[in-house]
Amino acid sequence: MLVDKIKIQKEILDESDYAIPSYITDNLKYPLYDWQRTALENFLINEKQRSKQLKKSEMLLPNHLMFNMATGSGKTLVMAALILYYYKQGYRNFIFFVNQNAILGKTQANFIDTKHTKYLFKENVVIDCRRVVFREVDMFSDFCDDIQIKFTTIQKLHNDIYKESENSVLLSDLQKRDIILFGDEAHHLNASTIKKKQTTLSDDISFIGELKDSAKEEDIERSWEHTVCHCILNKDGKNQNKNNNALLEFTATVPNTPEVLQKYEDKIIIKFELKDFVEAGCTKHIRLVRSNLTLKERILQALLLHWYRYRIALKAGIPNFKPVILFRSKTIEDSKADCGKFIALCKSVTASDFNFIHNLSKITIPADDSIPSLYTVDGNIFERILVYLKEDEYSFENIVDYIRENFQERTIIITNSKTNKTKKEKTDSEIDRLLNSLEDYDNHIRAIFTVQRLTEGWDVLNLYDIVRLYTGRDTDTKKHKAGTSTTSEVQLIGRGVRYYPFAYNDMPVSRRKFDDDIRNELRILEEFYFHSDEDHRYINELSNELKNKGLMTEKRTQKIFPVKPKQQQMLNGMYLFVNDRIENSERRLKKLPDDFQNLPPFEYRITTNPYSEIRTVDFQKDDAYLAVASGHFNTKSLIFFDIPIHIKYKAIHRLNANAASYYSFENILRRFNVQSMEEFFDFIKDVRIMLTHDTDKYENIPNKKMLEMCENFFTNLQSKLEKFDNPYKGTDFRLVKFSDMFSFNQQKGKVCFTKEKLIFIDEQASETQENKTLEKELQTADWYALDAFWGTSEERNLIQFIKDRKSNLLANYDSFQLLRNEEVYKIFDFDTGRGFQPDFLLFLHGKTGNPNAYYQVFIEPKGRFLAGDDNDGWKQDFLEEIAKRYGKEHAVIERNSSYVLIGLPFFNTEDIEMKRRFNKSFEQLYCPY
Repeated sequence: MLVDKIKIQKEILDESDYAIPSYITDNLKYPLYDWQRTALENFLINEKQRSKQLKKSEMLLPNHLMFNMATGSGKTLVMAALILYYYKQGYRNFIFFVNQNAILGKTQANFIDTKHTKYLFKENVVIDCRRVVFREVDMFSDFCDDIQIKFTTIQKLHNDIYKESENSVLLSDLQKRDIILFGDEAHHLNASTIKKKQTTLSDDISFIGELKDSAKEEDIERSWEHTVCHCILNKDGKNQNKNNNALLEFTATVPNTPEVLQKYEDKIIIKFELKDFVEAGCTKHIRLVRSNLTLKERILQALLLHWYRYRIALKAGIPNFKPVILFRSKTIEDSKADCGKFIALCKSVTASDFNFIHNLSKITIPADDSIPSLYTVDGNIFERILVYLKEDEYSFENIVDYIRENFQERTIIITNSKTNKTKKEKTDSEIDRLLNSLEDYDNHIRAIFTVQRLTEGWDVLNLYDIVRLYTGRDTDTKKHKAGTSTTSEVQLIGRGVRYYPFAYNDMPVSRRKFDDDIRNELRILEEFYFHSDEDHRYINELSNELKNKGLMTEKRTQKIFPVKPKQQQMLNGMYLFVNDRIENSERRLKKLPDDFQNLPPFEYRITTNPYSEIRTVDFQKDDAYLAVASGHFNTKSLIFFDIPIHIKYKAIHRLNANAASYYSFENILRRFNVQSMEEFFDFIKDVRIMLTHDTDKYENIPNKKMLEMCENFFTNLQSKLEKFDNPYKGTDFRLVKFSDMFSFNQQKGKVCFTKEKLIFIDEQASETQENKTLEKELQTADWYALDAFWGTSEERNLIQFIKDRKSNLLANYDSFQLLRNEEVYKIFDFDTGRGFQPDFLLFLHGKTGNPNAYYQVFIEPKGRFLAGDDNDGWKQDFLEEIAKRYGKEHAVIERNSSYVLIGLPFFNTEDIEMKRRFNKSFEQLYCPY
């Protein structure tokens, strides 16, 4: 398979050979996840290989690749990156096609609508000093140098080509152009391959006529392979030696049939499936809630969780949090009726209707239950809700008021247009808009009633509950397969488990934060609940399907990391060094940083006259311009001060059309020590600009061109200035009594040192056995503070390092304790306030010659690839700064005892220099006081 071949190549290539160009990363609105980077790196390696083959004059078919990426893993952001890549290579014409209008609308917003919350590009996209504009088109123009994207469904594209009517795209025109085709939900491209077991497209290349609205699914799906692959990508087999087209397919599911697997043997560029996405921590955790409650009580149970989630998010200061519930009915008629009953229930609900919750808090799940305990719901969550109601002085009356306010006819949507007369659910543009913007501030929808409409192509992050409103199952008993209803519900759950991103402390915004702290009340914001009746056969069927899809795995194990009782007693009597993150009162820059003097000038090219150029594309470095057919270019060296003042203000005004602009006056005042925009212009007056232009002299450059240059200058400057913006800083360390700040069980106002985590355990892996063996040994070690262990190879190496030096430590200290910090204790970098949780704290007591001396030592095992400046290098700098500021010469006296704080360099056993530095610093702990 292609992806396996690329993986082998990657191992022998230098990282610079497949580094993602800055013109991609600098122009995307969001940073790339690891798997998105892998997809692009694999693509670049493949491009490089194709380039080598072309240089050898080898005949290549048009580039045809498959990106097999899980639902919700960010396929569209990868597409956005690829559009930028192909633009840089000279392509201007793109076709994006799908099989549903609903999917089409959301992607148009991603690529075209700069004001949409899900727009994927930066406010200003700049490549080669040119501002890049994205245009939606029906037909491609030869007189446009912008990115032109035609959004269409396969049915419409097929009919446009087949009918060749006025203002529709012509096949003859498409076959003359170099076009990049993006096919989303591309498993439909394999309809003919699956059904007819054909291995080449030439087996069936005849048009099937116009596709009517009433066309069969088989005919529509057949047109994907024929129209796209044969007619457009391969240009009907004509002029193949000049065919520069490419087809990039994206799907979460590659059908597992021999025919399809053979077809994609040389096309799959990445495989990142749902199980990989779940294990990466980017989905909600599934909870299956089955009960013998009445339907009314099942609905109220979901509404109670909705209220609790909202209150917890509000308490944590998470803005604009609006959880959504989906109610699934069996038929369209049932859906309408269920919606009416729900509205009536929300109007008439009373506090006494919730009395059944007291009984739910006593539910326990049998030990031999067929569903892994991590994915079921017992009474704990409802017990927590009852405790929350009592502690925060809420009552069921408050919940009733919340339901009546938030669940009204205007906040509920049915996924079927009122004008639809067919037997199949059909939505209109307004319904699609609301469904694809549920997270937006001004979206009022709180509940959705549906049958089948939302199983594919629906992007939603704030769906937290699905309530199944009917009973029974439709298992295929002959083939022993899950029924279509169960399959649809698994697809819906797959949509619902997409993670809702929120900021909390310094944790990653878009990943689960509490797998290592599952008792945290914010964990409810990372859980998805599926509510059904107590039909054990259906639940087992659903559970098995979720396991098959990778949404549930039994490798995730709940593990508690308690502190040993004797160690608790010792810690409670100690003082601990802590510091805090505070706002940086010196955030506002008083002058341009000295580093700006060494920056190369901002380069920009202005052309006002027609010209042509020849360029050679070089994958190793910037493109080289070989010849210019007309026009003479001059170069002018400027500083920002030289730009006319009215051009500067106009550029700022245009940039500030976006409310989140970096250059809004409010942001300028927050970041710089200025009182007006004029003072800010003076602040940056000396920034250099190198301007290339084709006018006879600089003064004759049109204002419009200067304005474009100025906008691009500001965009470029922003990326430079942001590196010097530090809104927070860390305070000096202070001593606090351990028992005043920390506890070993849940106590209000204190941080609990006992952690309950979800961990992946593979019983067949050697690492698992190594962890188990070491854990058993550490449980009897009087110097190791926790009663459990699970760690990486580098962490196991550190513990062995401490064990080997136990006699050295005890020769110089009365006792020592090694405490594994299970992401409980956090310190903050002095300069930026970035949070850091050192993996281990080593406590040394009663140093020789000073029985009242206490040492607190931070130790951080780190792989060498994470130790560099681009990753965690700042943490090592922070640890070394701690050693300088505190250390032996700066002991803090507290109640006749001296406390010393030390930060050691990163611990690593593979890198020779890292190992030498750590050993040298550690051995200094033995030196006389």
